[in-house]
Amino acid sequence: MHRHPTVGRRFVANDYYEVGREQIRDFARAVQDFHPAHWDDAAARDLGYPGLVAPITFASAVGSLSQRMLMRAALDGYDPARLLHVEQDIHCRRSVLAGDRLTHEITVDSRRATSNGDLIALTTTIRDQSAEIVQTVHTTLAGRSQEPSPAAATLAMLDLPAPAVTPSTATPSPAASAPASTTTAVSNLAVGQRFPDQVFRLSRGELVHYAGVSGDVNPIHWNDAAAADAGLASVTAHGMLTMGLGAACLTAWLGRPDHVVDYYVQFAAPVLVGARPTELTICATVRSITPAAGQAVIALTAHSDAAIFGQATATVLAR
Repeated sequence: MHRHPTVGRRFVANDYYEVGREQIRDFARAVQDFHPAHWDDAAARDLGYPGLVAPITFASAVGSLSQRMLMRAALDGYDPARLLHVEQDIHCRRSVLAGDRLTHEITVDSRRATSNGDLIALTTTIRDQSAEIVQTVHTTLAGRSQEPSPAAATLAMLDLPAPAVTPSTATPSPAASAPASTTTAVSNLAVGQRFPDQVFRLSRGELVHYAGVSGDVNPIHWNDAAAADAGLASVTAHGMLTMGLGAACLTAWLGRPDHVVDYYVQFAAPVLVGARPTELTICATVRSITPAAGQAVIALTAHSDAAIFGQATATVLAR
């Protein structure tokens, strides 16, 4: 079988992404994560950090122009309108902090042709200013073989800016924060324990906001014509947005923004967002605990009109 020329190649960004305090706050708002360490420097210092702590999915979801160009080179011809997010696995070495200068390196692990298009597996290594690994991210994408319409292809160009949004400098209200009763001390986790369900409402405005803060310019998330061209009934929430909402749940349930070691999601269906907001319910149960390693595995589910996660797990510190 002919091996695609990109397989095994490494694509390295020629610039870094500097993490700013307002970028962390904007992203936290977009994924509805209201842990104080994402918003307040004093709260982050109370946890032992010099500045704001970014949500778990921040580093793998936020992209600068150079990073989008890097992804386009790695995908060799595919534009976002022809890609479906199949799975994402984030391995966390440490939390991303305000002031970090992150560089991204993408390796194409495999690219296999199917009857509907290519199945592409990528590994993204994210390093800080000291060249230390912050996160390693494994991504699987399914490329659709059919060509998008000219309008959708134009909208989907990776070097176009995302839809404009007006950044908010408002701090979260206490009512928006996770109730104290939902927080469980990690040392008190028990196998079979179920966490309180979390219900999120997603509007089209929130999809545009996420597109703006993340740089994910795939037009199926904000343009009806592009969504219809992709065979979708309406615009859809970003896969990384739904994954980010799950991460916000983990932070709320555990009471810490830095206790997730590994977070894996296999996407089963998109969240369709019509003229009215769509509700997404995320549930979770403790699957297993390994006392010797001080870790636990939490299984998550996400439901809208259908199951959104085919499989989702998080390995968390339990000590």
